[in-house]
Amino acid sequence: MGRSRDTTARDLLWAVLPWILVFAVAVTEFSDDIGGTPNLRAGSLLSPAPALAAIRGSPGQVRIVSLGALAVAVGTTFIGARNGFVYPATITGAVLVVSVASLLASSDRERGAARLTQVRRVAEAAQLALLPPMPRSAVGLRFEARYVAAESEARIGGDLYEAVIGPRHIRVIIGDVRGKGLPAVRTAAVVLGAFREAAHQESDISRVARRCSEAVARLEHEPGDPYAGTQDASELFVTAVLVEIDGPRLSVVNLGHPPPLLLDGRRVRFLGSEESLPPLGLAHLHSPDLPAFVREWEPGERLLLYTDGIDEARDEAGRFFPLLPVAGTLRDAPLEVLPDRLLAAVDRHAGRNLRDDAAVVAVEWSEASDRLPHAQPAPG
Repeated sequence: MGRSRDTTARDLLWAVLPWILVFAVAVTEFSDDIGGTPNLRAGSLLSPAPALAAIRGSPGQVRIVSLGALAVAVGTTFIGARNGFVYPATITGAVLVVSVASLLASSDRERGAARLTQVRRVAEAAQLALLPPMPRSAVGLRFEARYVAAESEARIGGDLYEAVIGPRHIRVIIGDVRGKGLPAVRTAAVVLGAFREAAHQESDISRVARRCSEAVARLEHEPGDPYAGTQDASELFVTAVLVEIDGPRLSVVNLGHPPPLLLDGRRVRFLGSEESLPPLGLAHLHSPDLPAFVREWEPGERLLLYTDGIDEARDEAGRFFPLLPVAGTLRDAPLEVLPDRLLAAVDRHAGRNLRDDAAVVAVEWSEASDRLPHAQPAPG
């Protein structure tokens, strides 16, 4: 909201500034008729007015300012001639030349803005395909997810999340591709595709994690892949947390990612084991089973998943974002605003200079429900 007000104020300033300049020149030049000093000439200051208008204004706005500046320039020529002052014709010529150049520049900027808008629409469509909206609720659980790009013009990046609602359990992933550009987007798409398929097919969350890791490892060796073997591709890896919600039981596989938080009415604590697993692409080579950390949770508790754009955000002094204390203040916040308030706190801490993409997924066990999936007992 603050950024929007600042932008509006700047746009208003740039719209008014050229007219202030034209008005000041007109008052100075025509002051001779009301007892001013006839030798004071300011017509040369008219030339910047169209250029100032072109910085933010539309071609129509530039055209109006240019006509105003030209009217004042022509008018001062006649006023000067009437008072015996030979006004250089080059002033009017300069205003005309700058006006034409400013109009062309404004038109080019408008076309560039239109192209950027089109590119952003395509990026938004790609993001919806890559990160479709999370389910808002499912059998006693509620979900909220947010994604914020570090670059204000960006709409898609390497952070990812997804939830798969199955008949026996609910599985969630959040991850962060270490890398930039199209290779990172492509890697995120591969991870999500592998997760969506494996989450429906595999019997436990550890095997889902292994499938995702194998999918990332195959990327560098796919025949015909334009990124295979490049430096960018070889530097890509994916940290991730996979969670299986099986009734009151949470199973967490952490692959080099910031640990989830569990929020209840009394405290906030990290979830995870001391054993550190490598990221996706390497994890399946480290351990054949990728063990999960298991703990119980209760109705009313919340699970908070996030990427390192949250906990590694720094202020001007280089201090990391105080995640635990801030999360503690959000224990009782409505779930639908919890991610927004967390991201706003990160934004304030970083001085509105977010250096990395940030994603947040909040899951609340809103009620005890017989419909909440439980693991079926093994045969025999």
